[in-house]
Amino acid sequence: MIHRIYPTPFTRINEHWLKNNTVNGYPSEPYVDSLIQDTSNHFHSNLMDLQSNWQQSVGIDIVTETVFNYPYPQTTEKILRPILSKRIFILVGAPHTLAWLHSLGFKTFSPFINEDYDSLNDPTLRIRELMREISRVGNMDVDFIKDALRTFTDTLEHNFNLLKSLEVSELASLKERLSKV
Repeated sequence: MIHRIYPTPFTRINEHWLKNNTVNGYPSEPYVDSLIQDTSNHFHSNLMDLQSNWQQSVGIDIVTETVFNYPYPQTTEKILRPILSKRIFILVGAPHTLAWLHSLGFKTFSPFINEDYDSLNDPTLRIRELMREISRVGNMDVDFIKDALRTFTDTLEHNFNLLKSLEVSELASLKERLSKV
């Protein structure tokens, strides 16, 4: 089960990101931009579905991994969500996790997102830099974020396709290892 903590249903960004169509003060339909929406992003193995309808109304995903103060990069299914949804993300996790993703061939969003925090081993300094970056991004104009999504279309598509190819190769590798047991 995925848990999200939102102080209110309307953050500053979401207030403007969503249409003004409301029912009892809550948005009835998300704003959907045809350039950034793709409903075919569901995890194609049918093993799990990490895509949800609300994800299509998210501009930038702040991914909070399970571990933060860990001696080496550690990822979970949480990082798959923005990749499958073709969204920009900020990763709150162990140091050097973005570097590890780069080593697998994934691309990230520098200089739009300042990713210097990833190289900081000290957890206190890393969380301060992350908070500073999240605050900076949270103060961006919604239209600026939409433009960034369009600018990073090639990166978002690359990551999505890479994830699909990794899924196929990793499953084949797992089947091979299991057949030798």
